[in-house]
Amino acid sequence: MLATPPEQSRSAQDKTGCLHLPAFNAVIVGNGAIGGALLECLLANPRLNRVMVLGRRRRPADIDASVDYLRFDALDPNSISSAAAKVHQQLDHVHLLINTVGMLHSTEQQPEKRLRDVSAKSLQQSFMTNAVLLPLLAQSFSPLMRHADPAVLASLSARVGSIADNRLGGWYSYRASKAAHNMLLQTLSREWSLSHRNVSVVALHPGTVESPLSSPFISTTYGKRVLSAKESASALLAVIEGLRPGETGAFYDWQGHSIPW
Repeated sequence: MLATPPEQSRSAQDKTGCLHLPAFNAVIVGNGAIGGALLECLLANPRLNRVMVLGRRRRPADIDASVDYLRFDALDPNSISSAAAKVHQQLDHVHLLINTVGMLHSTEQQPEKRLRDVSAKSLQQSFMTNAVLLPLLAQSFSPLMRHADPAVLASLSARVGSIADNRLGGWYSYRASKAAHNMLLQTLSREWSLSHRNVSVVALHPGTVESPLSSPFISTTYGKRVLSAKESASALLAVIEGLRPGETGAFYDWQGHSIPW
């Protein structure tokens, strides 16, 4: 089914999405600023049954005791499949799988302003983190997502990954890897529309969020709205809440507005 804008879905009388189940299970991949805020929002939902977090660092000391936390390496296929197997040992079904892992810069890599800044290493690292992880997650969690209840696989993308919206150039590795992420997600949505009819597969742009990823690029003259991680997470869950079962292959921003591929 072609995606309907969430703002239209939310106006419907029937609330039948995964977040409206009497009890739903969620898995958050990544425990950065947005991942942590999503966890906080989900823990406040009385319908939540279980939530598990996959993160590369050790379990944070302040994480709620009810949360199952698993360490994994987003760049290691064996680590991804092993983490999914551990989730499967505790859960029969996953209703909400959210991938929040992404990389714009690191201590060794900065967004390229011009062609001469591009290197094979930066492209490879960006593609591994921002694109390759998604299909590997889908492979590993496929059995847990296929069931009779509505489910959502949501993966954080970025507006700069839109080919149609690229008017400024620059940021070669990040733009290209997010565009690749979007193509992989769209292709997955086509396959799962046949094999996993209960799953909505969506790409979400979280907005410009106060986080270690974006903070180096936000100045006092930055012209766009800057969201707190909590604001972004709450808005993203509202978009997910507005999806109807069967809606798939969409790219929305945090306000529920469609973004061109």
